[in-house]
Amino acid sequence: MRKWLLVLVATFSVASLALAADPVAYCRFEKAGRAFYGRVDGEVIRVLDAAPWNGGSETGETVLLGQVHLLSPSQPRVILGLSRSYREAWNGERPYKTVRWFLKPPSSAAAPGDTVFLPASLDEVLVEVELVIVIGKRVKDANEAEAAEAIFGYTVGDDIVGSIDSYHRVNGEPLDQKETLLGPGLKIGDRFAPFGPFVYRGVNWKGLIRRLKVENNATGKKLTYEHTTAHLVYTPAKIVRDLSRVLTLSPGDVIFTGTTKALPARNGDVVTVEIEGLGHFSNPIVKPH
Repeated sequence: MRKWLLVLVATFSVASLALAADPVAYCRFEKAGRAFYGRVDGEVIRVLDAAPWNGGSETGETVLLGQVHLLSPSQPRVILGLSRSYREAWNGERPYKTVRWFLKPPSSAAAPGDTVFLPASLDEVLVEVELVIVIGKRVKDANEAEAAEAIFGYTVGDDIVGSIDSYHRVNGEPLDQKETLLGPGLKIGDRFAPFGPFVYRGVNWKGLIRRLKVENNATGKKLTYEHTTAHLVYTPAKIVRDLSRVLTLSPGDVIFTGTTKALPARNGDVVTVEIEGLGHFSNPIVKPH
């Protein structure tokens, strides 16, 4: 696993920053059993004394990016996802005036490279590549200007959900059984919301290419998907505004902004998500014996 992470880190540092001269990248990492935040400067991490959204300052200490274990770049109290947030989901219908959302528990958070274990009730999950908003300050009942100020930056995420057909099949239930709560319920699995590797502050979110790949070297499986954030119905400020009028958002909380397509992933598959200018990461999908 250590080798896996070091290979991933080597690809993050150059590719993630190549398209952005002005945005600043931050990470969260583990060293000697402790978690730290840092500012990413090429192959070097400049260690901070607190989270950047909590006023963290550089301590003067540096570590090499390839010599640490990257964690999820924040520790969210709240993880939110969106439904029907892209134009294609409406098929010519008029979108709702406000966003539609679902909630994932903090236990769904995962880091780049983490193994995602299939729960006993599933043999297949659906994976997605999404732009993720990272909140930088407490926000409640905001207008759009206040909501925009509350956004610290953006990162890459994979919103994972269990397949309803898989759940029915594994549990011996009818495949055509009508469901109301099972779909949202299958989004809450452990490590079902990996995100990272870095949070970018000052990045322009408009028109970024999102790429998703599911591969399995043993079977030759390779599925791909590509799309753009230019087709988002709601701006990030609008998204944060609407959600802040339902619940309080706190620094480090994350919002997965949705997609138009999911790909199936099973035991032995490796899922890679990428957003242009924000980097990429991979997570293996494993069914425990």
